[in-house]
Amino acid sequence: MEMFDLLKKRLILTDNYCLRLDTVPMVLMPRWFFVAIKKQVEELSGDDISKQVYYNAGYEGATLWARTQIKEAGLSGKAIMEQYLGSASMRGWGRFTIMSFEMDEGKGHFQLYNSAVAEETGNSVRTVCDHLPGSLAGAFQAILDHGGKTLKVIGRETKCMSQGNQWCEFIVEPLST
Repeated sequence: MEMFDLLKKRLILTDNYCLRLDTVPMVLMPRWFFVAIKKQVEELSGDDISKQVYYNAGYEGATLWARTQIKEAGLSGKAIMEQYLGSASMRGWGRFTIMSFEMDEGKGHFQLYNSAVAEETGNSVRTVCDHLPGSLAGAFQAILDHGGKTLKVIGRETKCMSQGNQWCEFIVEPLST
């Protein structure tokens, strides 16, 4: 309940009905609605294009979030990733754990318990948390850029609850040249 109380304190509804979490504009929606949109994109474009759309959207969104935290909260390094994943956890995506974070090598290992997308999707032959590899890579890239590193990173989901695993697992690593 402590985390929920913290979330409530950070939520603001402006006079013109813009919901904000601190300074970030938000939209509150049921997770089934998010997954329904995702399924429609998959049906209309195919799995490969859908995965790329969600990866890119996750990357862009997390990059913007991380840059906002750098600018407005003065965070740097791993603290940015901790804030981002803590916020994502509070917003209902599931509970994130940072297993490893090696900024100098551009490597990170993350687990997600109770993934909202995987739970809502149900059983699948493939990983389904398509926006999260991009989100993790985007936040990590913003951290690297802020730290003056020239590495470029990519994210991937290596395990998914939809495939019968106990958690979802993500790796961020340097982009192969």
